[in-house]
Amino acid sequence: MKTIEQEIEELTAHLRANPTDADALYRRGTLCWRLDRRAAALSDLHAAAKLAPDGPAPAALSHLNSIMAFFNPDIYNP
Repeated sequence: MKTIEQEIEELTAHLRANPTDADALYRRGTLCWRLDRRAAALSDLHAAAKLAPDGPAPAALSHLNSIMAFFNPDIYNP
């Protein structure tokens, strides 16, 4: 079974030859998010959403932005 890092490396190699593959960008973005590489994840998802506005990336990007924008004052000011 491949590790997430190995999958990211394979997708990166694929994207060098096919930089406009929105599906590969989306998959790499979701894998980067799982490893808490938020900047890389958002970058890939933005690129995928731009290439395929009807694909899954715009919805994923919206969800991730909601997660990052979440603020609960009770957590910081008990």
